[in-house]
Amino acid sequence: MSMLKQIALGHRRKQNGLGIIEVLVALVVVSFGVLGMASLQLTGMKHSSGGFNRSKALLYAQSMATRIRINASVVEAGGAEYKDFDSTTKVNCGAPPVPYCQARKSVGTTPSCTASELAVFDLYSVSCGDLGSTGAEKGVIGSLPNGAMTIECAGTCSPGSAYNVTVSWTEGRSKVDPDELITKRVQVKLRP
Repeated sequence: MSMLKQIALGHRRKQNGLGIIEVLVALVVVSFGVLGMASLQLTGMKHSSGGFNRSKALLYAQSMATRIRINASVVEAGGAEYKDFDSTTKVNCGAPPVPYCQARKSVGTTPSCTASELAVFDLYSVSCGDLGSTGAEKGVIGSLPNGAMTIECAGTCSPGSAYNVTVSWTEGRSKVDPDELITKRVQVKLRP
């Protein structure tokens, strides 16, 4: 063998397995990938929750708009029950309206309600939810974070006036820090 060939063969060594540097580099790359996937998962959950809240809020606003349209006699009389309604100040979810204008198992029959009593019941029902064994549940106040519903007349509340039904809630990274909360709202405009 020539001397050059012997030197070339002498410098070649076989590598058996991976070196520690290669393993550490692979570990760092995989770690960044896992952190990126976790971040995407959290972002997806946040947007999914926001979309779900928006859907619920729109459903509540449409439900209230439909109830206002159905109870046209109150609207024709000036709509005093609906005028400047704000669920945060005008509804006590712990005290259901009397009469409660919906059939309940414990009561048996549905009471006969006037149009005005039905309007008060509708406001309670959408704001607080149906009355169950543990109290009112599943309304705007109970199912949306910091949920609230307002109803305003466009101009004066008179026959033919337009109404704005607004459902609002808060979203954000922190449930306790008000600086990180954003108020979201949906609004349904109607002319009963």
